[in-house]
Amino acid sequence: MSRNASRLLTDSASSYPERTAIVFGDDRITYEALDAAATPVANLLVSRGVQPGDKVALSCPDSPASASASSGSAQRSCR
Repeated sequence: MSRNASRLLTDSASSYPERTAIVFGDDRITYEALDAAATPVANLLVSRGVQPGDKVALSCPDSPASASASSGSAQRSCR
């Protein structure tokens, strides 16, 4: 089965919600929290008319928030 980044995150959040997905300094973010943070980003892209296959450019500092933005855009591109 082919898996993309969005599917990998969703599957990991479902199977291992409390496992650490991101380590950023002293911060630890679980798969469940990352998936929850990515969903509003995906929904925002939908509300702005972004369609699967559209290119989305991200300009974010290196932070957990940028991972959420990236994951959200991946969710949107694969729906």
